[in-house]
Amino acid sequence: MNLHSFIFASACAASLSACTPASIDAADAKKRGQLVYAKECSQCHGTRGEGGGPASLGLGVAPPELIGLKQRNDGYFPREFVSRFVMGLLEKEDPDSPMPDFASVGLRHVYPKGGADGEVLEADFEDLLDYLESIQE
Repeated sequence: MNLHSFIFASACAASLSACTPASIDAADAKKRGQLVYAKECSQCHGTRGEGGGPASLGLGVAPPELIGLKQRNDGYFPREFVSRFVMGLLEKEDPDSPMPDFASVGLRHVYPKGGADGEVLEADFEDLLDYLESIQE
C-alpha cells in the first residue's frame, strides 16, 4: 500500500468512527429539541432564543433571551433550574407571568391533536433541554 492510499484509508476510517450511534443519537435529539423549541417556545423567545419573538409584543413583559443562560450562570448551563422552571415546579417571581406551566398545558403545538394526552413526554423535554444547551453563547 503506498503512502497516499494509507492516508486515504486512515482518513476514511477516522471519519466513519466519528459516526458512532451515540453521536448520531445526540444529533437526532438536538434536532428533535429544536423542533419542540420551534413549536412551543420560539413565538415568545425568538427563533434562536434571542428573545422578543412575534407573540411577545402583546405580553406586557419581554420574555428573556435564552442564549445567554450559560453566560449568566458563570459558564454553567442551569439544566435543572430550566427544567423545573419550565415545568412549573418553581415559584415564579411574577405569579401573573405569561410563561406557560408546561406540566399543566403540555406540548400543545407539538401534539395539536392531544397525542400525548396534554402531557410533556420526558424524551421531548430532555431533547428540548439538549437543544437549549447547544445554543448557548
